[in-house]
Amino acid sequence: MNPEISNTRKWITLGITSIATFMGTLNSTIVNVALPVMPKELKVPISIIQWVVSSYLLTTVLLLLVWGKISDIYGKKYIFAMGTLVFALGSALCGFSHTLVMLTVARIIQAVGTSAMFSLSMAIVSGVFPVNERGKALGVVCTMVAIGTIAGSSLGGILVSAFGWPSIFMVNVPIGIVGSILSFIFIPEVCERQENKPFDRKGVIFFSLMIVSLFMGLLLAQQGVLPAIYLVGAIIIATVCLIMFVKVEARVKNPLLNLDLFREKEFSFGLISAYFSFIILNSTMLFIPFYLQDILKFSTLKSGLILAVYPISMGIIAPISGWLSDRITHRPLTVLGMAVTAVAMILLSMLGQKSLTSEVVILLAVLGSGLAIFQSPNNARVMGSVSQNKLGIASGTNALFRYIGLVSGSTFSMMIFSFSSKINISKLAGGFSERLFMHGIFIVYLFDAACAVTSLAFSLIRTERAATLENGI
Repeated sequence: MNPEISNTRKWITLGITSIATFMGTLNSTIVNVALPVMPKELKVPISIIQWVVSSYLLTTVLLLLVWGKISDIYGKKYIFAMGTLVFALGSALCGFSHTLVMLTVARIIQAVGTSAMFSLSMAIVSGVFPVNERGKALGVVCTMVAIGTIAGSSLGGILVSAFGWPSIFMVNVPIGIVGSILSFIFIPEVCERQENKPFDRKGVIFFSLMIVSLFMGLLLAQQGVLPAIYLVGAIIIATVCLIMFVKVEARVKNPLLNLDLFREKEFSFGLISAYFSFIILNSTMLFIPFYLQDILKFSTLKSGLILAVYPISMGIIAPISGWLSDRITHRPLTVLGMAVTAVAMILLSMLGQKSLTSEVVILLAVLGSGLAIFQSPNNARVMGSVSQNKLGIASGTNALFRYIGLVSGSTFSMMIFSFSSKINISKLAGGFSERLFMHGIFIVYLFDAACAVTSLAFSLIRTERAATLENGI
């Protein structure tokens, strides 16, 4: 960290990056609640309106590594600030859109800005805060990711019902403009530029082909556009592109993604653990609203209040966990967090048609706490395992694994639910067998528990290896 950065400037920087992270994550999910309204106003079939969501997700994921690498070459401050401004511009264009084509193009512009904010937020925070404060600071950013992911539906519902669907985009405009101005003023340039290094165009091409084939397969399978069997073909194509990408990266002098990063087990195992945690985060929230409203017969308001326990518990625990990781290291916390998450998922799978409200509230709070205990120390350790001149690409890679985890969570859980319950996921809103529904989420939540155990295993392996190295064995 630059010793000239004042304490006040550090925390203002954290505030700017945290709000930007929240807004970008929020806009990944806030549109979902407006999808039933948009087709009528835009005069398009409901079957194609989903591209308003898919175009945003795909563009964001495509550019995460690109912005991370560019920022390592040319600096992070101005790319982040311009990304925030582009996000505001895209949001304004979304709000003024009157056709699906215009809205989709506007969402792509919005995603260009979002990807820059996502890719660089953790890199900037890691560069500004010293090691003994980094866990606490990244804990705040993790909280914003979780709250933004989960709060989209409730906040979107309020805005759409009160002001119409354009409001979910227009609310971003003043926040984005102010955030961009504050970024130019307060965010310091934390790393030296490396402008003499060439840009890896071949790597970008193979990476883009891999992401497009993988994400299009996942998204189309999730939406029911293609049968699940076609996902196998998409994964095969993505694997071939990945192999070509690795070969290119191993040969070029300044690769898009330095493969040596993955030789550091703290980095690679931390990303794998995080991937499984985000599968759980997204998968869990897909079915709980249906359980509360259609099985327990709760009102929309009561269901929303119960669901709020999840992000609130994460918001409270994540900064505390980050603060603790600065003092007792990440190791016991990452293991404890995933152990708590695994237990919570097993207990959630046992919920029944007559479960008490208190049971659901307690289990959601335990689940949110477990994920929060894990996320902050894990991110701090992942970012702390790389050198300053690689913070940009490390942050972009971290965000990439997060997004792949979120999309994988929704896709895999929908496929598992449909297969085990024999209920078409697209027809949940039209009534279903309660017995079959409960069997479906039982299997899905056991899958989530298995993901938590897998994440726990990677955390344990990483922990044991680090302890062995420290003891000189």
